[in-house]
Amino acid sequence: MLTLVLADCTIRPTAEKINHKQSEPHIVHVILLLANNSILATEHELRTIIHTRDNNVFTIEPDVDIPIRLSEFEDMIIKCAQGIGPNGIKYEKKTLMEALDQERGTRVVMSPKGIRKDPRNTMSRVEDYVVVVGGFTGGDFISPVYPWADQVISISDKILKPWTVTSEVIYSYMHSSLE
Repeated sequence: MLTLVLADCTIRPTAEKINHKQSEPHIVHVILLLANNSILATEHELRTIIHTRDNNVFTIEPDVDIPIRLSEFEDMIIKCAQGIGPNGIKYEKKTLMEALDQERGTRVVMSPKGIRKDPRNTMSRVEDYVVVVGGFTGGDFISPVYPWADQVISISDKILKPWTVTSEVIYSYMHSSLE
């Protein structure tokens, strides 16, 4: 099982709307569309956790249908934060580290600060992995993920967008060794 954790996202749901002046909901939206429509999701081998900088945690099971339209996705996130979201999404108020401490598997952080490796050569389909990807387009993690990690991996010499890193992680796990 692969647990994909999108950490330190800048998405701020209020009771009625997403605060667009302090949010980038499109990042989370694109990644959830990618993740929940992947082959791993259809095989129930992928679960996604979204953590916001305001310590909102959304655990999304692989069979949740993510709306294609951004406005409908934002409505879904607002409803989840109000406790009335769809089945398959659990909302909690907690830190990233509290959420990560509940997960089991090899702990990997994807970061340009990591050791350059091909994730396909470091993962195996017979093991569980918790892979943390930054849910932001600039800067670094504000949560203390580096001491938590078993491995910090970089997949490129360039700074990549979160959806690119996510697609590489999903692809790498999908095509990693079955031994």
